[in-house]
Amino acid sequence: MCGIIAIRSISSSVIQVSFDELAKQLKSSIATINHRGPDSSGIHVSSDDYLGLGHARLSIIDLEGGQQPLHDEDQLIHAVVNGEFYDYDRIREDLVQRGCHFQSHVDSELVIHLYKVYGQNFIHHLRGEFAFVLYDETRQLLFAARDRFGIKPLYYTVFDGKLMIASEMKAFVPFGWKPEWDIESIVQMGDYNDNRTVFKGVHKMPPGHLMTCTRGGYIEIRTYWDQMYAPSGVVETRSIEEMVEGVRARLVDAVRARLRSDVPLAVSLSGGIDSAAVAGIATSLIRERDPEAKLATFTLAFPGREDVDEGPIAKRMAESIGAIVHMVMPTEEDLVCAFQKVVYHAEQPVTSLHGAGKLILSEHYRRHGYKVTLSGEGSDEVFCGYAFLMPDFLRMRDFTARTLDIKQPDDAERVAALAKCEARRPRQDHSSLAEMSFSDSQVGRSMLGGISTHRSFASWSLFDSVFSAAALNQVAFRDRCLIAAEGLSPVARDRMSSGQWHPLHSALYAWTKTGFTNLLLNSAGDRSDMANSIENRTPFLDHILVDYVNLLPPSVKIMPALQDEGHATEDTSTSRKWKFTEKWVLREAVKPFVTAEIYNRTKVQYNAPISQPTRESQSDTKFSLSPLQAMLKAKLTKGSVENLGWANWNHIEATLQAYLNSPVYPADGGLDKRARILLSMASFVILQDRFNVPKATFT
Repeated sequence: MCGIIAIRSISSSVIQVSFDELAKQLKSSIATINHRGPDSSGIHVSSDDYLGLGHARLSIIDLEGGQQPLHDEDQLIHAVVNGEFYDYDRIREDLVQRGCHFQSHVDSELVIHLYKVYGQNFIHHLRGEFAFVLYDETRQLLFAARDRFGIKPLYYTVFDGKLMIASEMKAFVPFGWKPEWDIESIVQMGDYNDNRTVFKGVHKMPPGHLMTCTRGGYIEIRTYWDQMYAPSGVVETRSIEEMVEGVRARLVDAVRARLRSDVPLAVSLSGGIDSAAVAGIATSLIRERDPEAKLATFTLAFPGREDVDEGPIAKRMAESIGAIVHMVMPTEEDLVCAFQKVVYHAEQPVTSLHGAGKLILSEHYRRHGYKVTLSGEGSDEVFCGYAFLMPDFLRMRDFTARTLDIKQPDDAERVAALAKCEARRPRQDHSSLAEMSFSDSQVGRSMLGGISTHRSFASWSLFDSVFSAAALNQVAFRDRCLIAAEGLSPVARDRMSSGQWHPLHSALYAWTKTGFTNLLLNSAGDRSDMANSIENRTPFLDHILVDYVNLLPPSVKIMPALQDEGHATEDTSTSRKWKFTEKWVLREAVKPFVTAEIYNRTKVQYNAPISQPTRESQSDTKFSLSPLQAMLKAKLTKGSVENLGWANWNHIEATLQAYLNSPVYPADGGLDKRARILLSMASFVILQDRFNVPKATFT
């Protein structure tokens, strides 16, 4: 796990800087992302000074060797790599048989030799989480790629006749780039909905894509992998037992691949089945080599909020596998402090304290001597773990499962259950459907195949009332639902709108390509981990596993059963009472590795809960401010908000005062919509201060 930088001149009219000046800029750039790789650093400048590569290394494999940038034996192919490649031994042996000569035992070197053997098809041989830049000096051709799910970040921009690529946007600053607000992207929520960022002219490399750039400056970005799902009308021929075993075998293999490390590793363990499965499988695998081996687990616990605290459940799971247990118990003050760090590292507005909890956890990994962790992230996106997916599961009968021994609601029951689900308030952010109506356009919904899942995550958007009149006048088109739909692959949109995919699978695709990649894997993923130089590995996002699960019927992911046969979400809207078990096929696959308590437990939304303000005395009618309220009050002043240049202070002030005077504390430990809006606005204030962003102006 590392940080990478590349700069390449693409205009002959631009005056080149000298070798020494470019080397100096590269070193300064590396320093801005040193947290991603504090163990060593390196640079490469081409002989004509047209290309520069930089690398900050976090040593995981081959600690003594493996310095980057990497070069082939002829010094004609160069690369910088962030992330991990798996199946290293098998792929290396095959390449050696084909005549390749390796100079180290680091997995990153695979990209150079795979490219020499397979040309541009080399990308299909890579398995793992990664972002890299490779330069073919003979052809003067540059490649840049990001892993299939966007686990590792990669940004690019064209500035002053140069293409710049980096793990984090802050690395562009030493080359003269100056951040400016992208008003259109901010209003349209491009940072969440597509590949834009909050900064003008800077884009995210889409997951599963490969960029090529010629000496003449022609840049092309194309897909090398995308998620595909089972056709909605094709009947499943495998038995349920085969599918369960297929999931189990591939998940065990994914965990085994991610246990390879030359440094100690740990597991992030919550009270959910995902991380528990990873911990249980990992323990089983390490004990194949050493029966006395113990796995280290780290768990966030909130003993002051027993109603939502998963700590005791996770601890019981850890004790059942004989793990070395670490319980991390942050206060609200800790979370609020960490939130401000997360915003800087994530380089985007953050609307919850999820990432803050993750950052605190990564601090504890580092403190106890761990560089590598495994987690259960991605399981909900693959196996359907979110409550907001239920309406789209009920939207259409699962015809693929009609040969399986699975009871399904009849059409009348299904329609009644769907109506009940759609009438519920979304749990994700405690907004009303009326508040979200602006994100529910018919054109956008039709492009998404009629799904409603986007209602839950589109509501992370800022309402129009947050923006000044000048900003809104600058952006004529504000249909966030349509914008999100247009950002998806045309091939996928066709399959969604034509009904070739079951609505549940369409919903999974839309969520995975927007909120999951752009928000959860960023501010609550890589950035929170790498802020403390921690590499997190995600077995559930192994593409071999995902390709298999995506072709399974919807009804083995969310299993319907009559009430006395299930153990999950109850629906009583019909004469027969149904229960729906989320992630059913995963539960069955990992049953041998988890406790009965974990196996039988319904998913609980992860939240880093906050405390309720307290009165200073029994007679005092005023509440003292909570740490979160105090931070929001300090950050969101008239001066700081108006200095953004695009925000409506009157609305922000009213929202802030309402939240300070009458805070709402949802039972699930989450935040209400006002808190999310205020956290988002505080994020912009923090970003402006840390990145020295000028006030937006309008002509």
